[in-house]
Amino acid sequence: MIRRAVLFIFLSCIAICHAEEPDKTPYKYNLSVCAVFKNEAKYLKEWIEYHRLIGVDHFYLYNNRSTDIFYVVLNPYIRQGIVTLIDWPDYLDKVVERYSFLWPLCVQVPAYENAIKYAALGKTRWLVCMDIDEYLVPGEHSSLTSILEENADAPGVKLASDYYNAAQVNVIPKRKLLIETIERIAKPQTEIERAVVKTIFKPELCTSFTWPPYECNFKDGQKAIELPRREVRINQYVNRYKGRPFLDKLAEKLHVDNRSLSDKEMQTLLDTGYEIDDQERAIYRFVPDLCKKLKIDTIENK
Repeated sequence: MIRRAVLFIFLSCIAICHAEEPDKTPYKYNLSVCAVFKNEAKYLKEWIEYHRLIGVDHFYLYNNRSTDIFYVVLNPYIRQGIVTLIDWPDYLDKVVERYSFLWPLCVQVPAYENAIKYAALGKTRWLVCMDIDEYLVPGEHSSLTSILEENADAPGVKLASDYYNAAQVNVIPKRKLLIETIERIAKPQTEIERAVVKTIFKPELCTSFTWPPYECNFKDGQKAIELPRREVRINQYVNRYKGRPFLDKLAEKLHVDNRSLSDKEMQTLLDTGYEIDDQERAIYRFVPDLCKKLKIDTIENK
């Protein structure tokens, strides 16, 4: 009896110790991206492979009535468990034509809330809601993982944004990446674009999103921290579908090298109406590896 009692106490202690020991890997993914897309098949592969290079583990992609070959592009990633594809239709065509601000309110933000409350909750430690024309850029690091580790106690990390106007080129050359084609930083064109705040955040701490989108509200009044642009930012390549009609208008503007400018000086110049040549090209260091992933020949790969 004594031996059984001792054995019972010993096993109970082991069980208690294991129960109290924190699970160091409670999430399936460390960093995931949530995005709503429509007819983005041309850009999806480059966008996914780039973000996988810099530390994104998973993608929650909400399809908003695409009619292109998006599934052909996404199917290999779905089969590998890299992409979760969610059908997210709407019936707002005629309304949105008159009131374009309704699309983010009625389609985009609800998709993001679906992600934080259902699709991604408990599965990913960090999540960022963004668009297919947006690329996360770790400035001083080789990946986003180390940046998030350094800010592990924060509920979220706010991201600065640079806007690259893709209308300055007529077409993206074949066998060349979007991110190496557009090199000029411009001012956001609308009030909503200027008000947007994107954040890498912890889904379990996020309760909702503000309007204008997409700043996070956190539990218990917690606040996301804001990192300098040199550490992490978003490159957004706007007007990819417009092309040549804007060329002459853009060519008349003065161009300024961004390497010697502070963030405040850059913003002042952009607000004045100048465009800034991106001579820093922080995203370019990922081009060789991305080209290998996409099987595109570059000088470095030959």
